[in-house]
Amino acid sequence: MRIAWDRLVNKKETVKDPISDNNYAFGPVKIDYSNCSYCNSCAENCFTGAISIENGKIEYDVNKCVFCRRCISACPNQAITATHNYKLSQLINNPDEMRKKIFSIYKRSFVLRSVDCGSCNACMSELSALNNTYYDISRYGITFAASPRHADGIIVTGPVAINMKHALLKTYYAMAEPRIVIACGTCTYENGVYKDGYSVKESLSEILPVDLFIPGCPPSPQAIIYGLFLLLEKL
Repeated sequence: MRIAWDRLVNKKETVKDPISDNNYAFGPVKIDYSNCSYCNSCAENCFTGAISIENGKIEYDVNKCVFCRRCISACPNQAITATHNYKLSQLINNPDEMRKKIFSIYKRSFVLRSVDCGSCNACMSELSALNNTYYDISRYGITFAASPRHADGIIVTGPVAINMKHALLKTYYAMAEPRIVIACGTCTYENGVYKDGYSVKESLSEILPVDLFIPGCPPSPQAIIYGLFLLLEKL
C-alpha cells in the first residue's frame, strides 16, 4: 500500500533510499528466552534445523531459517515473534583484502552474472526486482550481465544440484579475477530445505570460495541491496 500511495499521490516511482525507506521486508524470528518453557515444540516443527535445544538451551541459526513461521504457531507460550530485520548479510572472506581488490579493479561499477543452480525461482524473482523502476539498482553502478566474461562476480541462488555443478564452475572460471562469489538465499547455505535431497551432494561453500552470504527464503530486495552495499561499502 505504501508503494501504491507513493506512486499515486506523491508521483514517485523510484524509492530514494531502498534500505531506509523500506520497513516491511520479511525477516527471521525473535525468541524471548525469558518466556520459553523449553517444551521443544519449536524445534520439532522446524524442518530445516534452524532451531534446536541442546543442554537446556535454545540454539537459533538464522542462516538455516526459511522464515516459514511454523515455530511461531507451535510455541504455546508465544515466546517467538516475527521480525522485519533484513540486515543479515555476512562477509565471509577477509573484508579488507576483498574490498581492496574490488575498488582497485571495479572502480565505480560492479557487474554481476546470476546463476540459478536449482532454486525454486523465488530468489531469482527478488533479484529481478532489483532492476525494476522502484529499486533501480543500476543507479548505484550495480548491473547484471548475460555473459560471465563481462562480469566481476556471480550471485548464486538455490542449492547446487549435481547437474549444475559443472556449469557453475565453468561460469566461475570464465570470469576475470578476483571473481567475487555471492551466495543469495538460505539454499546456498548447506543446501537449505534440499539438504537431504538426492540431487544435491555439496554446498556452495564446498565448491567455490564464497565472499558474501545473504540469508533469506527468499531474501527481499532490501536484503540483497543491503548485502551488496555492505560488500561495496556503500552503506
